[in-house]
Amino acid sequence: MGEALRLTRDGRTLWQGTAQRFALFRDGAPVPIGEGATAIGITGWSGGAYCCWTLHLFRQGPTGLAHVASLPLGKREPDIIRLAPPAGPPISIADAGFDFWEAPISLAADLHPTIPFRWTGRALEPDGVAMRRPVAAALGTACADMTVSEDRPPPEQRVATYPDLDAAIAALRAGDWTTRNGRHPGVEAARLAACLIYSGHAAEAQRLLRQAWPPDAPGLPETERQLAARLACSPFAAAVRAANAPGAPYLGGRCAPDGPDRTAVFGLGWR
Repeated sequence: MGEALRLTRDGRTLWQGTAQRFALFRDGAPVPIGEGATAIGITGWSGGAYCCWTLHLFRQGPTGLAHVASLPLGKREPDIIRLAPPAGPPISIADAGFDFWEAPISLAADLHPTIPFRWTGRALEPDGVAMRRPVAAALGTACADMTVSEDRPPPEQRVATYPDLDAAIAALRAGDWTTRNGRHPGVEAARLAACLIYSGHAAEAQRLLRQAWPPDAPGLPETERQLAARLACSPFAAAVRAANAPGAPYLGGRCAPDGPDRTAVFGLGWR
């Protein structure tokens, strides 16, 4: 039946959430959230294989305990998640809406476009200034995965990097676009495109996809539609739109959670 978590004061419910199971995050250790402030975290697990966790953050303030953020972690287990990259903001997470990528092939890949957060004094919110990263950062480690474990190198050493857009396009075009095993160049192209979009460079993302994708390789229209469809349903869609120029590609869609554009692989019949 699951569990309910409620924050109440004087008989009033100030915040509530439900999950299959709730647990104290890291045994209740203070979580730095910026500007010297800390919070206490509680994770909610949805149940089911591989998925999904949400980190709920609460902070003791002048008027009592307050809910300051609910951060979707996707399939990243709380025990091995790193909330801040080296020399990064206190809180940075990958948009879980891009987990389990399904175009042009489905290998349960995650694109992990990354959102830095800032503490406003009342809540955590996407940091619009920090989101506008250089193209080089988007093609580098700006969107490395946030999971760490003792048996694997840190995320910034696991992600492929490229010196510039032309180099990324050349590397992708040189890949094996017929493979059904390992990392498909189309998935890597989508990962780079997602990071470019989240860094304020949606036009460059479109250029990368259309110049890197070989004319005879299927899946480009489905990939572009899936990027737009997933972004439209992201809880961070407004922040991503604000980071980009008005009218930028991929940013004008409406959210359709069960729409076919979110599950492109099934329409293509490639399983």
